[in-house]
Parts: sequence; C-alpha cells; structure tokens
Amino acid sequence: MKVSMPSGRAHGWGIAGEYLTSEIAKLPYLEGVTLHCISGHDFRPMNPADWNRVNIGYCFFENDIEALRHTRRAAQEWDYIVAGSSWCEYQLRIGGVQRTSTILQGIDPANFYPASHRNDDGRFIVFSGGKFEFRKGQDLVIAAMRVFMQRHQDAYLACSWINQWPFSLATMSHSPHITFNPSNEACANILQRTLHENGIPADRVYLAPLMDNSLIRQIYQQTDIGVFPNRCEGGNNMVMCEYMACGRTVIASDATGHADVITSRNAFPLSDYTPLLVKDITGQPSAIWHEASVEELLERLEFAYLHGDKCVQKELVAAEDMKQLTWNMAARKFHAIGASLAPVVIQGQNS
Repeated sequence: MKVSMPSGRAHGWGIAGEYLTSEIAKLPYLEGVTLHCISGHDFRPMNPADWNRVNIGYCFFENDIEALRHTRRAAQEWDYIVAGSSWCEYQLRIGGVQRTSTILQGIDPANFYPASHRNDDGRFIVFSGGKFEFRKGQDLVIAAMRVFMQRHQDAYLACSWINQWPFSLATMSHSPHITFNPSNEACANILQRTLHENGIPADRVYLAPLMDNSLIRQIYQQTDIGVFPNRCEGGNNMVMCEYMACGRTVIASDATGHADVITSRNAFPLSDYTPLLVKDITGQPSAIWHEASVEELLERLEFAYLHGDKCVQKELVAAEDMKQLTWNMAARKFHAIGASLAPVVIQGQNS
C-alpha cells in the first residue's frame, strides 16, 4: 500500500504523513492501492500522479457547506474516503458518500506521555496551541485571558501559535473580540504586537517558536491547563490530544472534531455556542461554525484556577483516554480498508 502524503515535523499533515508512511510500511504490502491526502474542500488528491487502481482518500475539512458542493462527484471518483472525525464523516454521508468511515489521528506515545507537574513556583500557566487563525479561536483566548490576568497576577500564558500561511493568519481580522492588524512582518512579530495591543502583559507571556513536534512536550509539561475554544475542527486536533496525552486537562469546545475526544470526565467542555455563518471571498456561504462564549471560557478558567483537585482528576482520565489513539492503530485501520477493497476493485477492472 503506497502513501501519498506530505512530510514534515512542524505541521499537522506533515506529521500525519510521516507516521502513517512509517507504520503502514510495517504491514503486508497491498499492490495497486494508494492512501492519498485529500488537499482541499473539492476532494482532489494532493498528488494526482499517484492515482492508482484502488484509491483511498483521507480528509479533514471545516467548511461544510463548501464541501457539500463537491461530495457527489467525489463519491464517484474515490473508492473510499476516510474522514478525520465523526463530524466530517457525517457531512460526507449527508453529501452522498456511502463508502466512508472515521479514523482519528494518532499520538506518538514515545513523545507524549504523562509528565509530572513542575515544582510549585507560584504561577498558573495556561497553554494555547494551534496556528493563529480565526477558526482556531485564539482571539477568544486573548479576550478571556486579558480579564483573567488582570484578576490574577500569578496567571501566565504560553502560546504555540506560529502560522506559516499568511492568508490563514489574516483571517483573524474577522474577530469581533480583539484588535488585529495583519502586516508583512514575521509571524512572531505580528503575534507579539497583537498580544500587546490587546492588553496581554508581555512579561507574562511565552510565545514559542516553530519547533519540531518531538520537542513541544517540553512546553506542555511546564503548563497547568490547555485552552482550545476552536470554532471548528475537521479532525480530533492533534495538538490538543498530544497535550492531553501528557497528563494535562483542557478547557475546550466539544463540537465538530473535538466531539470525538472531549468529555466531561477528561476535560472542562464548553457548551454555550452561537452558530456562526462563514462566507468565502465571493460572499457565498461556506460553513457553519460554533462560536464559543468568552464569558463561559472565563468561568471555566476561574473554576480550574480554584479547583486544582478537579483538574488532577480530569488529567488522569485524559492521559488514559489518549492511549487509545496511536499511529499504529490508525495505520492498521487504513490497511484493513485497503485489503478489503483491493480484490474487489482489481477483479472488477480485469473482468
């Protein structure tokens, strides 16, 4: 079974591509079968030149309305489409894709495993991760942390927000919660300026550089709780799951892709949402996302700050739950799909 996916150690698709390529290579080879990265809402393969006799696509999408414009055609072109979340699978089925199922992204247990908390230094450090963009909701984090840090002088913010795609970074201009002025500066400079302009004290913020995936655990283990009020996720959110695997709980939206992993036992779920209609650059409806409440996010922060014992209970469950997510398990599921399809499709083409 061939794998046609990106490679890299500092972005989601690259990490998934490297792990799946490595793990699938350990399994019996399936002649004529390729697992593809589906690179956009039109469900085209990332590398058309790798099209094979049997083609399985792996997809993550957030613009559900836009995706539905292409699902009927995609259902005819692909032998099978694997969704990165139950939410994406549901959208695919609505759109007429019957040969589909969900396989969640994995976690490398060699890198992400429960870590002891740092020695008590009098600080309460909140972690926020994911590339800085409107969809991932860091503006909600800033709005809540601005108030939280004013109330608690021992509150700090650690961010892993570097965004390598300027067009994605610029979407934060849509935020009603913060002031954001995109520019041609380096992303780190834009983020530092944005935090300052929105009342976040520079001396109480750590802004992580872009780093190899194997190193980010060092940041996770120095923080007390993660915050992920994402408006929409097509997958289970690799950064959030890695964070939880390190024995940390989160305050997170429990809708879209997050719904596959966030529970009241392993996290502090957000539940107060406003439907948000997203439009494309032509003004056409593109998606319906879930806008979390800044007030509820702040309430969850206050509760976690005052109830460390509740955080510990959820951390233990989070670490145990994330053990169910491994790249080896994901690879075996993809391989099983390929093995079930190959004889049928190849025989049909040879007859």
